[in-house]
Amino acid sequence: MNLTVRPDRLVAGGDAIARDADGRVVFVRGALPGEEVEVTIESEKKDFARGTVGEVLEASPDRIEPQCYHRRAGCGGCGWMHIEPLAQLEAKTEIVRESLRRIGRLDPERVDGLVDMGNAVNPFRYRTTIRVVGGPDGGLGFREEGTNKILPINSCDLADPELSDLLPQLTIAPGVEVTLRTSISTGVVTARWAKPKGRSGTGLVSGIPEEVHIGDRAFLTENVDGRELRVSAGSFFQSGVEAAELLIDAVRRAAPELATARHAVDAYGGVGLFAATVMADVAKVTLIESSKSSCFDAEHNLSGRDVNVVRGEVGNWVASEGAKIDLIVADPARPGLGKPGVNALVAASPAPIILVSCDPVSLARDTTLLAAAGYQPELVEVLDLFPQTHHVETVTRFTHS
Repeated sequence: MNLTVRPDRLVAGGDAIARDADGRVVFVRGALPGEEVEVTIESEKKDFARGTVGEVLEASPDRIEPQCYHRRAGCGGCGWMHIEPLAQLEAKTEIVRESLRRIGRLDPERVDGLVDMGNAVNPFRYRTTIRVVGGPDGGLGFREEGTNKILPINSCDLADPELSDLLPQLTIAPGVEVTLRTSISTGVVTARWAKPKGRSGTGLVSGIPEEVHIGDRAFLTENVDGRELRVSAGSFFQSGVEAAELLIDAVRRAAPELATARHAVDAYGGVGLFAATVMADVAKVTLIESSKSSCFDAEHNLSGRDVNVVRGEVGNWVASEGAKIDLIVADPARPGLGKPGVNALVAASPAPIILVSCDPVSLARDTTLLAAAGYQPELVEVLDLFPQTHHVETVTRFTHS
């Protein structure tokens, strides 16, 4: 079934939203606001339908031809490569505003003054970590958009050249996912993969150069904001150094109290990115992280300082009795803080809380939960750390009212 519609905005998740002749909502993958497009409907419900652009009848001035031939062939890794880069950041900023209005239930006029458009990383060659999947023929690729089919690739326009140049050398067993990471400062590359259930661990990946460090215990050293950080292959890290430094700058702007804080908390602290940089002059730091690998790295990266690395879920954390915490920086995964995370953090009675979010919907939900606990957003800075995709990062300052 095909429909002709004219979407009016982009929404969280990356689709454009339109209405058909009967007023039913239609989510359209690959469309831009203001365009007239013919849509191939892929699924329908009573109240909404989903589809993909079949033909652009009237194009937006922000539409461009994707430069990557893998994307033009259907690779799902870069769903926004058809959008001019500045327009991507503008769209992400508006998506954050819309999420705070509709889901966070903030006053529309207040939201307009609350949300600022920040900066973006270079739109290409910014990723120092990528994950590729073994295809049915022993080659490798990324998943095709909207399916689990593996699209063969031999390069990636978003990956650091060190990683992109490595791809043609590899042979990967079908279904095996390999995570590759490189260091901008040293050029070291790490690789790790998990053995699929019921299969032998031998012969899954071949063609890896001898100098690549393999396995969960492999690590590299990255220089971020003037600090050397150890990052193990099994630990989380940002999309690249440029992205990490944009986040660091945004957190510094959101938290001038860091200059005088005596005790700060780095919640969901990973390898210690914020503890090592924005909290470098804070006398005492508590870092909370559930990943064993990341905790190991954090202890190394923060050695010699008064830092307590707590391994566990933030929602289960209880501040030490009598502890005076001046500030918390929290950088949760995509689901956000949720009720357990919010309850644990507000129980420590800090002012302010700086929330780093990687999903506008979870940001809006967390904003509602924090408001119920007496914390109101003062500013939201929107960053584009994943150009060519719909993913958006925000740094929000909450203070107790």
